[in-house]
Amino acid sequence: GQRDLGKGTASISTIERAVNLQKQQLEAEQKVNEQVEDKALMASLARSYALGSELLRGSDKTKCAKGLRWAHEALSLQQQVDGDVLKMEQADILNTIGNVQSDLGRYNDAGNSYKASLSIHEKLEPNGNTATTASVYGNLGSLLHRQGRFQEAITMYEKSMKLQEAVLAPSNPDIAVTCNNLAVSLTKLGKLEDALEYAKRAVALVDESDLQESNGDKQLFGATLKHIQGQIGKQAAHKSMRVQEQ
Repeated sequence: GQRDLGKGTASISTIERAVNLQKQQLEAEQKVNEQVEDKALMASLARSYALGSELLRGSDKTKCAKGLRWAHEALSLQQQVDGDVLKMEQADILNTIGNVQSDLGRYNDAGNSYKASLSIHEKLEPNGNTATTASVYGNLGSLLHRQGRFQEAITMYEKSMKLQEAVLAPSNPDIAVTCNNLAVSLTKLGKLEDALEYAKRAVALVDESDLQESNGDKQLFGATLKHIQGQIGKQAAHKSMRVQEQ
């Protein structure tokens, strides 16, 4: 699945209050002097919009649409703050825009947003050794999987994992997510033995963690492993029947 870049514990109602207050402050300042831009306040409002956009994600299309509007507001503000200088904040907002567009089924737009985000990452971090770069690669992989482009998805997941293994602790749950994603895409291509190895690794990683049995990821990874083992079992039984028929 797709990963956001950190929602924290804020509620959407808290974020909406912050957005309204910051907008009022900006409007009041502009009435006093239209020539002066409070870039610190604009950057703060951009962060609020971006965080609110992530919180509005989900199955409710009306909320998602509002989240997309907020994400575009965040990007516009951040670009005004940064001027001609690219900043990683823009890359993070573009990743958020891609997530919301994907939720809305706007896959081509989402792909373009993720690629724009990665372009900034590549310019600012030429070696790509950041966990956020890995997250964007993973999100692009999830998008490609949704579109049935499984081999391309695997390539993105592999890039994500390479970065994760370079910068994250070996037991980090994000690595388990990428392992599970690889297992699912490989299964779609019929590469069951490779898929099995990744599924086992995902389950082993969460078993080593303190996650409760009821944790959604833990249940999902277990289900993926069970499904792949079942597919391998069916494949073996089918081969056995063919041999007997001969």
